[in-house]
Amino acid sequence: MSLTKHNNRLSPWADLDVLANRMHRAFSDSGLGNLTYGANWVPPVSVEEKGDEILLTAELPGMTEDSVEITLENNVLTISGEKRETRAEGEPGGKYHLVDRSFGTFRRSFTLPRTVRGEGITADFDNGLLLVRMPKAEEALSRKIEVSSRA
Repeated sequence: MSLTKHNNRLSPWADLDVLANRMHRAFSDSGLGNLTYGANWVPPVSVEEKGDEILLTAELPGMTEDSVEITLENNVLTISGEKRETRAEGEPGGKYHLVDRSFGTFRRSFTLPRTVRGEGITADFDNGLLLVRMPKAEEALSRKIEVSSRA
């Protein structure tokens, strides 16, 4: 498998991304940035296959296990929750000059392969990392097949 480096400068969307970032900064500086503040927060995830299970890790900094919900319906795993903003408007003696942190609700859904046993899925939350363990079904596990001769 070869990896291909993407050069965003060749993408027709790169200029639109630059324009969107500039507009966001302009509206943020004018105080209008809160109109879309936190509207597009999507936590990053990684999905890894290891031996007899598939691991999904989601980065949810600043959240607790009580603010995260995981559901499984029709072989679709959905992780949702809300990251609340901790700042209070109008605190005496303080004002924000820059806020790059993201807040708001999120919802991510993943269609699971048929090789995952839904009833065995577990989740752990530690230091802002959500680890979802999805065991593979017996028939999906690799096994050695003996070769015999017909003689």
